[in-house]
Amino acid sequence: LGLGGGSSIDTAKAIAVEASHRGTSWEYLFFRETQPTDKTFPIIAVTTTSGTGSQVTQVAVITNTKEKRKSAIYNSIIYPRVSIIDPELTLTVPEHITASTGFDVFTHSFEAYIHKNTSPYIEILALEAIRLVAEHLHTAVRDGSDIEARSAISWADTLAGLSIANAGVTLPHGIAMAIGGNCPHVMHGEALAAVYPQFMRFTYPSTIQKFAALARIFKSDLTRATDETVAKVSCSIIDDFLKKNGMYLTLEDLKVPENEIKEIADHTMELPDYTNNPRVATRDEVFKILKKAFRR
Repeated sequence: LGLGGGSSIDTAKAIAVEASHRGTSWEYLFFRETQPTDKTFPIIAVTTTSGTGSQVTQVAVITNTKEKRKSAIYNSIIYPRVSIIDPELTLTVPEHITASTGFDVFTHSFEAYIHKNTSPYIEILALEAIRLVAEHLHTAVRDGSDIEARSAISWADTLAGLSIANAGVTLPHGIAMAIGGNCPHVMHGEALAAVYPQFMRFTYPSTIQKFAALARIFKSDLTRATDETVAKVSCSIIDDFLKKNGMYLTLEDLKVPENEIKEIADHTMELPDYTNNPRVATRDEVFKILKKAFRR
């Protein structure tokens, strides 16, 4: 039983594997030959944040502090058999965690939308999740007792989770995973928030129409401008969205050591996420994104 946020649910998934197999859960990561079997204990998820989407995915993120790595089990056997998503359980989530996990919802949906393996089905789910986050996250951050806003973000979290379960994530998640491996004190949503402004500017020229669609969800008065113009504007729109929700952060703000940026860039390239971005980054380009995200 995983009761809590993504870390709690992912821990339950890892325990379900480790308690029913030899060795540790780290030995069953997505790239290893040895994978979890149907001996894996059934999992029930009760989510109290909105979120990580773990209640509807086949992913369990694991941090190995000794190796300074963050990776994942990725296997359909760890889909929760039952997921309980009750927005009332999120009413007491603190403001910053609401903003951090809520931004993660946005990133899941947007990255699934632009992913190389996306589909019309995924795009429908992802765009609706983005719309809900754009409309309701700030209200949930400002007034955590607003059950309408909490319900909307809980539903968006579920849609975004289903989106990444069927498509996946891209470059920012690979970078954020590497940041979390080196610096476990950094929340996943914080790491994403720090790198997103540079990711947006790096990627938008490679998928103009989708970045333009994103901008028009946030600002409906952009219908007459060209896609090229609107796609570029999407970068400042997300900057403003982060600022509005107290998430316009730098890696320096998050106390990520500047001398670890090279290692974080190296670790990013060990995960496949960057290969699914519309513009595939080199290791040097990842390093430049991190450097610009360190201090603005």
